[in-house]
Amino acid sequence: MKRYYFLAIFGLMGVLLSPGWTDARAQKTKPDLEALKKQIELFETVLNQSLTQAFGGPYDTLDKGQGAYLPGYGVVFSFEVSLSPLQNMGPFSPAPTPKSEELRREQEIRRRDKAKEVADQVLTNFGQILHELGPGESVAVIIHTVAVHPAKVERSTIVVSAEKNLIDQRQNNTINQVEFVHKLTRTEY
Repeated sequence: MKRYYFLAIFGLMGVLLSPGWTDARAQKTKPDLEALKKQIELFETVLNQSLTQAFGGPYDTLDKGQGAYLPGYGVVFSFEVSLSPLQNMGPFSPAPTPKSEELRREQEIRRRDKAKEVADQVLTNFGQILHELGPGESVAVIIHTVAVHPAKVERSTIVVSAEKNLIDQRQNNTINQVEFVHKLTRTEY
């Protein structure tokens, strides 16, 4: 009896470790890249419409949002936004005053917050579009910011990301929008 038991275990291990079974299992975890490409394009469209509504003019968002699939990680979207108002910085423009500098800084902070809000809202409301992603993968929105000052140009990066399981929880209404946004991962540098 023990002999048949061991043979059965070895036979089962042979089936599980056979190349055909592992290839079929690996193929199930790989996304359909054509379907994922369409999902990425749809998410890009939503992201770009949200950016246009939030920022308006053609110089406010310096680059349209674009996405790419990174095997093993998930999908990454990025866009660039200007934090500075369009202004003439020529030799005949008036020198900035402390009051105008303070107003400019406040406007930059508001625009940075608005960019983060767009990323939060698009991930919250449309992250489920990317249903081809595997359970361990993520979606990230990278915001590149540019602030132009008379003496320098300041650049920063904000990354807002969510794991697929968090997006699934939001889609299934097991967490609400506030909880979802609170659980997003943010990195700023």
